Formats: sequence, C-alpha cells, structure tokens
Amino acid sequence: MCCLELESVVGGGVISFSVVLLSSVFEESLMRRISGSSSVHTLSKAAFIEKVRESNAACQSGDFTTGVQLYTEAIAADPQNCILYSNRSAVLVKLNEYEKALDDAVKARLLNPKWSKVR
Repeated sequence: MCCLELESVVGGGVISFSVVLLSSVFEESLMRRISGSSSVHTLSKAAFIEKVRESNAACQSGDFTTGVQLYTEAIAADPQNCILYSNRSAVLVKLNEYEKALDDAVKARLLNPKWSKVR
C-alpha cells in the first residue's frame, strides 16, 4: 500500500491528506473479504477492484472530479469500506468541498474507529 499526499490551503493554513493507493496484495485480500458478501451487489469483484484502481489512477493524475465519481461508484458497491470513504474525503478537500469531505471522514471513522487516516 502506498499513499498519495495531498495538500490544500484553507484559511491561511495548509491541510495535508493522504490517499491510500491499494497494492495488489491488499486488493486480493479485499476480494477475499467481499467474496460472497451481499454488500457488493452492483459490481462483480473484478469490476469493483478495477473501479478502485481507476479511482487511484485518476487521483494520481490530478483528475480529482473523476476520482470522486469513481470512489462514489466503488462506495455504492461496498458501503462498509472505510478506506474508500477516507480516500474520497481527501479528494473532496482538493476540490474545496470541505463539508462533504468531513462527512466522509466521519463515516470512515464510524466504520473503523482505528483507521489511522481519520483520527
């Protein structure tokens, strides 16, 4: 797993966020976790993993609007995934959508209180 560091200037201060970029090992683990799960109902496992990869690629290339759209589609397929909410939160900050970013950060924290990216 690696991170894409993002910074945004807000009211004279700088906010830094990290977007988690999924490694193939993590993706395999995620596929095992969602295997047979009813929460992934709108995408096949392979399509879900591809959606996450596309989200990461869009953010790496600076296409944050597409990144948010793709993370939203991935979240619809796996609404219990705190990493997706955390990543979308970071990207929303880049788009100056702070209220939505906070909502996603809170959701990620509720899903996994130990997730270090949303302390």
